[in-house]
Amino acid sequence: MKLTNFCWLLFSSFVLLYSCAKRDVVLFDFENKGYQGWMLQGEAFGEAPATGPLEGQLPVAGFAGERLVNSFHGGDDMCGEMYSPEFVIERDYINFLLGGGMGADVFIALEVEGKRVFETHPVVESETLQWYSWNVEEYLGRKAVVKIVDNQRGGWGHILVDQIEQGDKAKSVIMPDYEKTFAITQKYLLIPIEDKGPESQVVIRQGTKRLSETLYIRVAQTQIDYWVPIDVEAYKSQNITLWFQHVKAGDIGFPRICQSDSFEFDYAEPYRPAYHFSPYYGWTNDPNGMVYQDGKYHLFYQHNPYGSMWANMHWGHAVSEDLVHWQHLPAALAPDDLGSIFSGSAVVDADNTAGLGKGALIAIFTSSGKRQTQSLAYSMDGGRTFTKYAGNPVLTDADMIDFRDPKVFWHEDSKRWVMSLATSQTISFYNSADLKTWMKQSEFGEGVGAHGGVWECPDLFPLQTPDGKTKWVLLVSINPGGPNGGSATQYFIGDFDGKTFKADALPYPLWLDYGRDNYAGVTWNNAPHGRRVFIGWMSNWDYANQVPTVHFRNAMTLPRELFLQNSGGHLVLASRPVDELTQLRGQVVSFPIQRISSKGASIDNLFEGNTGCFELEMVVVPNGASKFGFGFVNSKGECLNYTFDREKMCLELDRSKAGRSDFSGKFATVSQAPLPACSEYRIQLFMDKSSAELFVNDGEVTMTDVFFSSDVFAGMRFFSSDLCNWTVKDMKVYSLEKIR
Repeated sequence: MKLTNFCWLLFSSFVLLYSCAKRDVVLFDFENKGYQGWMLQGEAFGEAPATGPLEGQLPVAGFAGERLVNSFHGGDDMCGEMYSPEFVIERDYINFLLGGGMGADVFIALEVEGKRVFETHPVVESETLQWYSWNVEEYLGRKAVVKIVDNQRGGWGHILVDQIEQGDKAKSVIMPDYEKTFAITQKYLLIPIEDKGPESQVVIRQGTKRLSETLYIRVAQTQIDYWVPIDVEAYKSQNITLWFQHVKAGDIGFPRICQSDSFEFDYAEPYRPAYHFSPYYGWTNDPNGMVYQDGKYHLFYQHNPYGSMWANMHWGHAVSEDLVHWQHLPAALAPDDLGSIFSGSAVVDADNTAGLGKGALIAIFTSSGKRQTQSLAYSMDGGRTFTKYAGNPVLTDADMIDFRDPKVFWHEDSKRWVMSLATSQTISFYNSADLKTWMKQSEFGEGVGAHGGVWECPDLFPLQTPDGKTKWVLLVSINPGGPNGGSATQYFIGDFDGKTFKADALPYPLWLDYGRDNYAGVTWNNAPHGRRVFIGWMSNWDYANQVPTVHFRNAMTLPRELFLQNSGGHLVLASRPVDELTQLRGQVVSFPIQRISSKGASIDNLFEGNTGCFELEMVVVPNGASKFGFGFVNSKGECLNYTFDREKMCLELDRSKAGRSDFSGKFATVSQAPLPACSEYRIQLFMDKSSAELFVNDGEVTMTDVFFSSDVFAGMRFFSSDLCNWTVKDMKVYSLEKIR
């Protein structure tokens, strides 16, 4: 009996000792009030571990115990580094809790005997820490240090670290440097996407050769919202590898990446416009490189072919012979080692000034990498394929952070190319004889116009005044700082001598469009018959990434012809829809004169078969009414209202009850535009399922706004807030045919 007890005691002791030997070894838990043994540089980490969020920081969660490393001391712009005491690697894994920003200069690293063997960045911007692991089996018995770095400035320029420990198992579900290889037999690799998931950094490789720059793709984690294609047809019968910076175990998307000879999706989703340009699939923002050549209008545009949110900026491409019917073409420009392809312009080099070919179509664009620089690419096949200039970049400025969006044109009087470039909150003008060597001539913008946000997407061009004189117009988009919040485009009228723009003394800021959804617009170079044709991005940075579309996100405004007219004692820039749009007209319904009293009036259905795509023309006569208006209604009780306020001399658009707005707190708004003082108002309005573009008095005032209604706006109502009658006359509604 005594021997049995002794054996049991011996066995229990062995189990206990074995269990203790296998316990995780805590290297650093940061539970003390100091950094005990760590060497610190800079100010970001403070003098001691934090007990949670710091001043101005969102709530911090997921750390162990009561303290953690938090580099938010002084905010996101503070920098610093930390080096741990030396230790010996004793287990197969080092596990640690990590959170904060994803920037290139925010990371935790492991250095073994002076050599960096791991560098890990948070895989999602979050104040919640999660487990990460390093497999250090090959370094057992060697000396190491941990380095924590925050040299990132700006948003999410901080790092959170806690509970660095050694163990025999990985605690992380995140698998870094994950690879998946495919023997290519079909045209596409299809990637499942989840818009609310974090971005995965992806590189396409063949062996050790990179076939792509780093792509940012929201590979599905918990649900599949839609799919995007990667064209791999050129690699049939070869192996292609997708390298992921990280994969999280249990995510549903990675194992479902597959090959296919087709890419099919619901193109005609509910909010897809019928006659406005939208990308075939994926994200779009600024229109770029608009130029006319050989009977075709080229529209390039900011495009993400790997998802419906902003990322991976390419130049998408479409062409049209009539500004109405567009043919989608493959992306024209893709990111390279100079960075993503940001906005820019294109010209036809008829005289071969650049030496790249007579009649070459030359794109001038911003390369957005570590710095924003200007680059060239040229095409000799009508824009189908481009070759990037070997001497890129052609224009740099080491001191300027916001240095982008070149709009270039040929200035005949000076025999030079002129570039308008957005430079922080001014526009700088450059000259060149060959599109390659640029000299700064002047700068415009200080102390004039709106400066509530960064200046972007300039455009400079001449127009004739009503009395036949030539004036120059400068477009400048600004975000934020628009008249109704967020993004908008202002303009200046003045003179330009080839080097310097001088604005006339007008009541700036003046706005091209008072709606919430006309931004970054510029005009076509080389348009026939001297026309100045404009198109804008029909969205707003306040909510562009959140609007409730699926396979595509955002569209372009209608193309418009710009002209100068007199109004209120000075010149204004007016815009009217291009005449080519009349070819879309189908049936027309004419309405008799309507005199609207305080009781109002309504039209239940504007025409049979109304799909929410129509053009409205009418003349509004206020008579003595001081506040009145009209609106569009649908079967769900939703409404989109325009109100004329003659006392405040403003025109209001209320979309707060026009449908979905739950995706953004900045969407359900009331916008205002100045109302000209006149006896009647000529109205032209284009409705396209989820957008309305209003033109008052031949485009003297315009308002462009998107909405997301539950049903089409098939009916109208007219209302008045006082006892005076007002009149609607010459009212016509045209159904507009659906195009693709």
